[in-house]
Amino acid sequence: MKNYNPVPTISIAGRPNVGKSSLFNLLLGQRRAVVVEQSGTTRDRVEAVLHMGKFCVKIVDTGGYLAEEGDELSRQVKDQIYRAMEEASIILMVTDTIEGVSPADKEVASLLRRFSKPVILVANKTDNDRLKADALEFYQLGFGEPEEISCLHRRGIRKLRRRILESVEGIARPLEEEGARYLKIAVVGRPNVGKSSFVNNLLKRKRVIVSDIPGTTRDSIDTHFSCEGDEYILIDTAGLRHRRKVRTVVDSYSMMRSRESIKRADVVVLLLDAADGVTRDDIGILDFIEENGKACLILVNKWDLAERAGDISMDDYRKHLVYASAWLSRFPISFVSSITGENVVSSLSMVKVLDSNLDLKVSTSFLNSIFEKEDPSRVPVPRRKKRPNFLYIVQSSQRPVEFKYFVNDPSSVAPSHLSFIENQLRSNLPLSGIPVKVLIRRSRKEKK
Repeated sequence: MKNYNPVPTISIAGRPNVGKSSLFNLLLGQRRAVVVEQSGTTRDRVEAVLHMGKFCVKIVDTGGYLAEEGDELSRQVKDQIYRAMEEASIILMVTDTIEGVSPADKEVASLLRRFSKPVILVANKTDNDRLKADALEFYQLGFGEPEEISCLHRRGIRKLRRRILESVEGIARPLEEEGARYLKIAVVGRPNVGKSSFVNNLLKRKRVIVSDIPGTTRDSIDTHFSCEGDEYILIDTAGLRHRRKVRTVVDSYSMMRSRESIKRADVVVLLLDAADGVTRDDIGILDFIEENGKACLILVNKWDLAERAGDISMDDYRKHLVYASAWLSRFPISFVSSITGENVVSSLSMVKVLDSNLDLKVSTSFLNSIFEKEDPSRVPVPRRKKRPNFLYIVQSSQRPVEFKYFVNDPSSVAPSHLSFIENQLRSNLPLSGIPVKVLIRRSRKEKK
């Protein structure tokens, strides 16, 4: 009986700057991997699951392979490439038709032969008929007829997809249903706060590159994993920083990918550095998370170093954070160490609670009972400003959690009223870490 892989992996390999990330984005149908005209832009594996025909496949982009580079960062890039090849069901080897067969291409071909996996040779940058003849040169690599494509002009992509599907048919089981929902968790924070170490510790394997060099992570790295019967997508992101600190085009694209990762996540985990506390950049990240209606868990990382450096308890440190920014009192705060693993796995249970609270459904009668004794109309208003008459409140949506409060005159509602209403909702409902939006609407109905 044949063993099927329900989600086969298609790994993209090649030397630097041949268009691997461009091909990844085209197959995926969206810009997920960072693409610029700079060698070595991709470092970690970037992966995504998508439907191709009646199958579900995982596409993996890898960094450019160069055999001779020997610094620590390059060594880790190679390690990620080797892991991707080991996990691959099919390998796409991407080459550059304009430059032709290079010694680096031969090194990549030699590497791929070691893994004994099916290889589809892809001749990128075949932009015109003259270059099609040049693409035949790649036969010498020993992987058969090359698929001639142009990522720039989107040529040959459909034909390549058909060939991938033909290869997948023999190893994948057709999808009969969508399957379980994945809980998407984005791990965000300033550069070098330990996001990649946190991800690796949670996965119990070296999935993403870790270095003391700020900005090591450039792409948003999706990883699918299971824990205690639950399915997750864990998204490691590039460090977010203020615009004035963005130096290069790569940094700019990385920041954009990180923000997109927040938008597509269900729950966001914001890592703080215990040595730094909360900074202005951290507050800016929280602003963006709340603007997009995402639940957020704050993790103070490197807590093992903070404990060694001084005599401070978690409760005192938490009070220090809230004193520095009272806004942090809205969020659950926990303490972890990405190096020792302290509280890393247990943070998943807090994430699950936040995710379930996004589905909070509150009856209109209970909502209005909250404000029977604590009437927002009693909130002091500026002199000569008309006092509004608050009539009734309803929940209008989930994910994000939103409420509508009907009043006789919306123009008379002050920011102090909105703050009072939100504080009352948070005091009576499980909304810690959940963004709350209160909309004021006019009603002709008079309060009895």
